[in-house]
Amino acid sequence: MNKAFIEKHLSPGSRGDLGEIILFEEIDSTNAESLRLLKAGRTGSWIVLAQSQTAGRGRSGRSWSSYPGAGIYLSLVRRFTLAADALQSLSLVTAISLHAALTALGVQNLQLKWPNDVLHEKRKLAGILLELHKMGSTLHIVFGVGINLDLPEHAVKEIGRPVTDLNSLTAKAVDTEELIALFINALLPNVIHFEVAGFSPFQDDWNRLDCYINHDIVIQNGSQRIIGKSLGVDSSGAQLMQTATGRQTIIGGEIFPSLRERVAGSPT
Repeated sequence: MNKAFIEKHLSPGSRGDLGEIILFEEIDSTNAESLRLLKAGRTGSWIVLAQSQTAGRGRSGRSWSSYPGAGIYLSLVRRFTLAADALQSLSLVTAISLHAALTALGVQNLQLKWPNDVLHEKRKLAGILLELHKMGSTLHIVFGVGINLDLPEHAVKEIGRPVTDLNSLTAKAVDTEELIALFINALLPNVIHFEVAGFSPFQDDWNRLDCYINHDIVIQNGSQRIIGKSLGVDSSGAQLMQTATGRQTIIGGEIFPSLRERVAGSPT
């Protein structure tokens, strides 16, 4: 991976918004390094990239398999003036931006899974983990992104869930530097738009790409389990569900297909 090649593909606006691109051969986690830099007093915006991670993290404390050459591991740090509770739907904006970048590279038939996964035929291609760091009145978000590039067979077995990688979906090798730049070029303007207008302008895009909209699903949030039909997301990015007791608005949790879909043969 070459920083100069990434910078070459960045738009003038992205180059103006970003500070340094920090590249590691191997690190515990790009999100962890970003948080360490914030705690050490670093300010502004920057990107941390790694060829591999020894302690990559996903949602709900899961590990993220991060073998050398198997994926793209990236964290973007950005300062915000909005209140923390106004930033909840940024993970959806990030997923929409990543979808746009992958589509621009020619990857077809991608969908999104609330609140932060990019899927191909219900197999996970990429995941997003946003972490907040607040010091005094200063608030930063770490946008952590992992994209499966070329998963070894043993990694697929370790993950234990249906996954896919770019190598399986494209006829030619992916230019990783171009993909990273395309993602940043999509994300930063979307984030600026979000700061002004909230999630509402992105609602239709999400619902158009939502893998489980109008499907029976289960949402697990800690010990709480909600069963119903997905109605997409509302203008705040919350998941809407039609349940046996009426319509519900869900702001946290993880979606699983219903038992009916699993029996029919759809992957989880």
